[in-house]
Amino acid sequence: MTTVISLVIVASVAILPAIATAQTSYDPTSTFLIKVTPAPLRFGGVPVGSSATRAATVANTALKKVVLTGAAVTGTDFSISSHPRFPYTLRAGTSVQFRVKFATQATGRVTGSMTVRYKSLQGGIWRWSSRTVQIFGTGTTTSGSLSASPASLGFGTVPVSTTKTLSETVTNSESSAITISQITAPGQGFQFSGINPPVTMSAGQSATFQVSFSPQTSGAAAGKLTISSNASDSTLSISLSGTGSTPGQASVSPSSINFGNVVVGTTKSRPGTVSAANGPVTLSGVKFSGSEFSIAGISFPFTLSAGQTASYNLTFAPSVSGSTSATVTWASDATNSPSIQSLSGTGTPPPQHSVTLSWNASTSTNVVGYNIYRGGQSGGPYTQTNAGLNTALQYIDYIVQGGYTYYYVVTAVDSAGKESAYSNQIQVVIPYP
Repeated sequence: MTTVISLVIVASVAILPAIATAQTSYDPTSTFLIKVTPAPLRFGGVPVGSSATRAATVANTALKKVVLTGAAVTGTDFSISSHPRFPYTLRAGTSVQFRVKFATQATGRVTGSMTVRYKSLQGGIWRWSSRTVQIFGTGTTTSGSLSASPASLGFGTVPVSTTKTLSETVTNSESSAITISQITAPGQGFQFSGINPPVTMSAGQSATFQVSFSPQTSGAAAGKLTISSNASDSTLSISLSGTGSTPGQASVSPSSINFGNVVVGTTKSRPGTVSAANGPVTLSGVKFSGSEFSIAGISFPFTLSAGQTASYNLTFAPSVSGSTSATVTWASDATNSPSIQSLSGTGTPPPQHSVTLSWNASTSTNVVGYNIYRGGQSGGPYTQTNAGLNTALQYIDYIVQGGYTYYYVVTAVDSAGKESAYSNQIQVVIPYP
């Protein structure tokens, strides 16, 4: 593209070593160095002939390490079922778990204690001490009560051949242990996982597991999850419901788009629609086989109900000259997924721009040529564009870019090399691209 115009000429840190010696002494007042929780340790009611286990945490509350050297329990039917291997070093602020077992052999309240022995280095001397917590438990002849949360599970609408999973929690809400002997789920696509009977639950203990719904046909489904145990309410039922739905078909329009010629560095967009038929469709995303194409106007994932349509725009942004093609793959839960769209277009080089300047001859008799100046803003500064003295009354500037604005002035030069003042300024806007 050629643009023609006319001009008329007118501190530091020291580290001190620590020195300690090791001796041995007993200090019964140092029990504050460790803490055992919970204290006291309560088992509640446990049926005679069964057992329950509680965890006790031993924490180092001091600012230095302590060494656990042993542990023991008192009281009928209490024992330590697991503990760290002694001696065991507890660094400051750390903890370790012990597990205490209550295996009741008779009805009635049982009292005992657990003592944790340890030593700590104080003033260069190993000082021995211990920490004791009480233990309480009761042997019972009856089991506790089992409750479920939530009391029922509604799965809503789930596409056929897919799965939706919800969590269910059962709690022993009484003061004695119970044993879940069996869990059964009805047919119609309901299943459970995450719990494997028989399972013994101590007083107050909860267990969480998963229930899933995988419909194989469309329509409503209902049932009950049945939990059998030795609780006073030996059968616990959890209502289940859900609806299987058949996914629809997705339709992408147009099936192919030719963007034609698009100048490199620019973009061109074309509209399109995607719709659902015969049932709902959830679209999870699109994938392009070429990097010069993109989509706008929709966000994934989204669901279309039967008969619903969504609009979008596809854009072609060529980075090099030449023909290109690509496919758009639409992923969804539709029965005809994936949907494929064909795209094509041609990148063309941007047009070459130039500015042609012309001016009237100077009225001075000793002028031998002219200099041409160009600037990026009105009033300059300007930069000379001609390499040598221009003797003609015209000049073509080929070094211009589309989308920019330029400002030109001209000076006359006499035989002694003296330049005149700038001519009037001319503004030229180069179109884009």
